Amino acid sequence: MKGVRAAIRYAKALQQLSQEKSILEVIVVDVKLIHNTIIENKDLAMMLKSPLVKADKKGNVLTSIFDKKINELTVKFIQLVVSHKRENILLAICEQFIGIYNEIKNIARVTVTTPNALTDALRTELVAKIKTEYSLSAVELVEKVDASLIGGLVLRIGDKQLDASIRRQLNDIKQELVQA
Repeated sequence: MKGVRAAIRYAKALQQLSQEKSILEVIVVDVKLIHNTIIENKDLAMMLKSPLVKADKKGNVLTSIFDKKINELTVKFIQLVVSHKRENILLAICEQFIGIYNEIKNIARVTVTTPNALTDALRTELVAKIKTEYSLSAVELVEKVDASLIGGLVLRIGDKQLDASIRRQLNDIKQELVQA
């Protein structure tokens, strides 16, 4: 992805500044709001990436959207990003910042794919097992349903994946039979 290194640098700078000012928790809420707004509004995302729209117009749009909703430090940060003509990587900066925050707070984003929706009891049990197994303070669970799994689940934590689905087991048996 283009601009990832720059996004990491901006995200680290915002994280360090917000920790120095002891407002990291406030800033992460702001960054998640910005991230979700860009994700949910495709026109905004396209405008931020468009080379045809001038940076000052982009800055005005961002300021008008977020001015009274986020901390003053976050507003100034957005203005800094726009003044350096990096508004096209604002979404990547937000993603990197959230990742840094999660690392600091020992929070894992876990994606679980199952053939049926999880019940509340199963969800609670799964989160508790993940927290104890990986020594995490919190788990952000993202649930997906894929009926082709037949049974079991696929768990993804960061770059690790645990595939305990019936589909994978059947594919393994098929491979063994083909090779035999």
